[in-house]
Amino acid sequence: MDRNVSILEKTKAFSEANYLKDVMFFIESGHQCSGGTLFKAQIPSTQSLLAFEAVARHHFCNKAAEELCLTTGAVSKQIRSLEETLGLELFTRGKHGLELTKAGQNYLEHIRPALAKLAEAGIVVTRAKARAQLLHIEVPPSFADRWLLPQYSELADAGLANKVMFSTYPFLEPEQPFSYLYDAYVCIGERESPGCVVEYICGRELMLVASPRLLERMPPVHGPADLAGFPILEHSELPQVWEHALEQFGLRPGQMVHMSPFDFYSVLIRSANVGLGLAMIPTCFIPAELASGELVPVLEHRQDERCGYFFVYLESRRNDPLLRKFLKWLLGRDQRC
Repeated sequence: MDRNVSILEKTKAFSEANYLKDVMFFIESGHQCSGGTLFKAQIPSTQSLLAFEAVARHHFCNKAAEELCLTTGAVSKQIRSLEETLGLELFTRGKHGLELTKAGQNYLEHIRPALAKLAEAGIVVTRAKARAQLLHIEVPPSFADRWLLPQYSELADAGLANKVMFSTYPFLEPEQPFSYLYDAYVCIGERESPGCVVEYICGRELMLVASPRLLERMPPVHGPADLAGFPILEHSELPQVWEHALEQFGLRPGQMVHMSPFDFYSVLIRSANVGLGLAMIPTCFIPAELASGELVPVLEHRQDERCGYFFVYLESRRNDPLLRKFLKWLLGRDQRC
């Protein structure tokens, strides 16, 4: 008897709890049939795997069907086909819809990385083709809103508007490796980036500002001691900014009213505009508000921090013509601060 067939028969004899583990070992170890191809009996269609993963997240076939642009019946059929292929029950019906069985949870943990790798493979090959024609840069939302968009016409004048694609991200973890999804990124705060070049853009100079309506309803401010009792607006990633400011003012944290921190400067600026509190904001983010009087300087206080915005790209891309052209434009802005 063929050695691989014997292995499969033994695998099917195991308990359900161990069955999937052994099947995955069988596949990952590269066992082959006599024809020289990977044994296909336990490799379902990609469509059925996508349907399974979607139902596992949504707990309902109709919601998974909407996501996959299929009918509910088609998704149900894919799940039944997958269960027949594996010889396992993957879902049970619970109070909150379809719930994974123990075998289903085990299978999901194995196939999610495989689906992610398939998606990654497609992105990698298409990005490689487009890399020479298009520069993809990840930027924080507030940087895009407060610094990049006001200068976008200048980017167009430099002939780069149709050659650079920007996308925003909420957070970028410091330990996250350089992604195949982008060519460069902008981050808040200088950080160690092995194998990368890090260039300062803007945002180190912060100004203490407030809305006139806040200053009208609070006691007059003639000196730092008068700030006691004022509400302050903080950036969640930069708690040290107010720590340094209060130290310079000779005030203790307990003397101020701390509001819930904000994740984005754009929201923080809007909150300051409506009079919710004092704010320490990069001067390059608020030229329009200062010019219109929506925000006014308080005590003419400014401070320099190391928490500006930085442009990060791979050292290996240093001589890339398109990247160099964009970098020349980026670092040549008059509004750096």
